[in-house]
Amino acid sequence: MKRENGIVTLSFDCEGRWGMADRNHAWLSELTTNNLTEAYEYILDTLEKYNIAATFAFVGALTETKEDFLNRSLPVLTGTNHQKWLKPILKSISIDEGWFIPEVLELVKKNNKHECASHGYTHMPFSYLDPKEFITEMNLIKQWSVDKKIQCKTLIYPRNEVKYSEHIKDYGIELYRSPPKSSNINKFPKFINSLFEELNILKNSEELDIHGGAIPGGVFINWKYGPRKLIPNMVSNIRYKNILSYAVKNNNIAHFWTHPHNFITAPESKKIFEQLCQQISKKVDSNQIEVRRQEDFI
Repeated sequence: MKRENGIVTLSFDCEGRWGMADRNHAWLSELTTNNLTEAYEYILDTLEKYNIAATFAFVGALTETKEDFLNRSLPVLTGTNHQKWLKPILKSISIDEGWFIPEVLELVKKNNKHECASHGYTHMPFSYLDPKEFITEMNLIKQWSVDKKIQCKTLIYPRNEVKYSEHIKDYGIELYRSPPKSSNINKFPKFINSLFEELNILKNSEELDIHGGAIPGGVFINWKYGPRKLIPNMVSNIRYKNILSYAVKNNNIAHFWTHPHNFITAPESKKIFEQLCQQISKKVDSNQIEVRRQEDFI
């Protein structure tokens, strides 16, 4: 039986400082335990206000205590690539916040409507992992889901770098979010392409074709930081409205994603997020669109 409405999915890449383990941005100091906790509280309150269920994909290590990570997880992360990835982290965790915040997972779990998915265990891109390191990473994810009492069924690849997708089902992962499609122009730097993408108000939603276990990757909710803050909110709102309308008209999926820490480093992004939630709520109330978490596509 053919669906008679569109689908919308919201997903969050929950990383803390793990997402920037190999990078040194000035705003990293803002990712404190208190700021990150408040960001999750804001997101959850907004989703509750508009009655929207979402997918929160956690870096497993973020939700551990420092002691558990050092005593239980670190001893098995012995691969050369893992060791290289962890070297700056081990220097930072003794002086910087934002690495271990188990409270944010508990906040999401407390509201039974949201999905808790995986965003890797260390946030090391899977393209960096050799086969043995992939097995280690997946075993840690599997053990993490048991320890945290989570039915972890979907994955969002760190940095959207897909690899070993044919093997993730061996570890209980049924689906993953595919990398977002973009209209990149190769001759321009990545950040210029991202601006062009955000300015594309004619962006369409995507067909719901879960080929090989991949959920359409959708679009990034504008992060009002750096050059992106020059894009008027009205442009983003029109863009998202058109994506949702196209999904309704064509029975497609509109998938929107972001990082919780983006609301810390660019508070203006909250306005865009709330306006998007308003648009979704109106279309749900008028039976034009239905909300699905990633696991609802299984």
